[in-house]
Amino acid sequence: MTPTGRPEPIREFQAGEARVEVFATRADAGLAAAVDVGSAVRAQQSASGGARVVFAAAPSQDEFLAELGRDARIDWRRLSAYHMDEYFGVSAEHPASFRRYLTEHLFEPAAIPPDRLHLIAGERTDRPGRVCLAYDEALRSAPPHVVCGGIGENGHLAFNDPPVADFLDPVWMKVVRLDEACRAQQVHDGCFARIEDVPRHAFTLTIPALLSAPVVSVMVPGPRKAEAVRSALNGPISEACPASILRTHPGVRIYLDRDSAALLA
Repeated sequence: MTPTGRPEPIREFQAGEARVEVFATRADAGLAAAVDVGSAVRAQQSASGGARVVFAAAPSQDEFLAELGRDARIDWRRLSAYHMDEYFGVSAEHPASFRRYLTEHLFEPAAIPPDRLHLIAGERTDRPGRVCLAYDEALRSAPPHVVCGGIGENGHLAFNDPPVADFLDPVWMKVVRLDEACRAQQVHDGCFARIEDVPRHAFTLTIPALLSAPVVSVMVPGPRKAEAVRSALNGPISEACPASILRTHPGVRIYLDRDSAALLA
């Protein structure tokens, strides 16, 4: 443990432009990510008065969000929060809603003011293009300073699965069809009891939107992520593994535990 309370990695290395750290446990990885993101947010608030942060919603983020939400040094009243995806046709009250997850795991514990929350209206299925355009314009007019995400079992970033991922996407938000591996992960994660219950479409920020931030924190714990981590860090940079694009961004920092790093050379 460093003097700042940040756990020491058991291994660290460079993967292209990205910095990768492996920790003994997922709790250590989450704490390290929270220390680094908290530092980046505070620096941005000192420099400009506020910070804009995009958050992912998944069990892989549990430890990270719990630690970040306890950081009293962040001025949460000056943090504008966005999220990167939401199921199509799901309301904010649905048990699997990403808005509900983030509210319970971060927004309420950190007491972020409601007018600082910029959330994707997943239930707006009548004119989804308008939802995408409004969110796209909001982010482009005030781009994020920090993006906090993960990597899916199929290598996706947000809901940019291999069949729909586009490294040169011209839009910052779109509606996508979820591939079967992604839908199965939602069951593995406990979001839904059966794959038949998982929505087939979702709103998602695109890869250019996610990489627009100067700081990109990627929390990837657990054995089910090991193959995706190996492909992302050791395989070709290709939309067949969307997370491989992380190796091209100098502001990316990836936090692994022993399990997710198990297949790395």
